[in-house]
Formats: sequence, structure tokens, C-alpha cells
Amino acid sequence: MSKSGKPARLVLKTKKEPLYVRIIKYLMLALFAYGAVFWGSVTVLSLFRGAYDDFSPPAWTGIAMGAGEALIIGAMLLSVFKKYVVSFAFALAGTISCCASYRWFVKTARRELEKRAVSNDLLDLDKKYIYRAVPLLAGALLSLALAVIAVAAAVRKKKRKKQEKENKPVKSIID
Repeated sequence: MSKSGKPARLVLKTKKEPLYVRIIKYLMLALFAYGAVFWGSVTVLSLFRGAYDDFSPPAWTGIAMGAGEALIIGAMLLSVFKKYVVSFAFALAGTISCCASYRWFVKTARRELEKRAVSNDLLDLDKKYIYRAVPLLAGALLSLALAVIAVAAAVRKKKRKKQEKENKPVKSIID
């Protein structure tokens, strides 16, 4: 308790972000959590457990998916610490890695659907894998938006400092 009778609050000395930046960031985090952490983990665990009996994926698909998932988690952490440009680089690399793995699944599913007679619940198997990649792509676009906003803010700040420096009175004028 403080002297005024009100509970003392810890004052954080961080800069507030605009509301639209926070909304974009939280939406990006939610998309990456759903697309990479959830579906990426499901896919990687299924690969390593050997759940794909009909068509055995090559080893690189699991490695690419796991590496992409790790990069996206790193991007999520960096965005929490407001390092948006570096976060975008990680998000882009992770998205490309995961989408390369999903591409293999989509191509293989389409090839298998053309060759085999399958039950009705498997007719849209290729679309399911495409839908798993859509949140990753949307999250990467939101990460790009955050990076552009951060770069624009840095340029504005640098321009403002330069203008303040140029508009300062010279010492001879003050004296």
C-alpha cells in the first residue's frame, strides 16, 4: 500500500504500441499457433509415428516441417519482444519450409486420389492439407505488415531526429 491508501502499482517503462499493431500481432500469433504449432505438431508426430501407411513420406518432409515449426516459434517469440523485422525473416523461412512439406503431401494426395478408389471422406484430402497451410501464409503476411510498420516508424523517427538537429539554434546565435 502506498501513502495515499491506494495499492502501489508497478509502472512498466515500455512504449505503448498502437492498437492496430497489437491487433495484427495477436492475430498473427493466433494464426501461427493454429497453423504451425498445432497442425505442424500433428503432422510431424504422425510422420515419426508412421501413421502414413499407404504412402510413406520421405524423411525430408518431417525435417522440413519440424524446422519450419521451430523457425515460426522463434518468429512468434521475436514478435512478442517487438523485433518485427527479424521476426518476419524467421516467419518467412519457417513458412516456406512448412509449405514445401505440405506441397509434397498435396501432390502425393492428388496423385493417389487419381490412381485409387477411395472412400468419400478421403476425396478432399488434398484440400485438407492446403487448408492447413493457409494460416501459415496469412501469418507470414501479417508478419510482413508488422515489419513494414516497424521500418516506417524507424524511418519517421530518424527523419524527425534529423529535422530537430537541423533546426537547433547554432551556438553563435545563442551567444
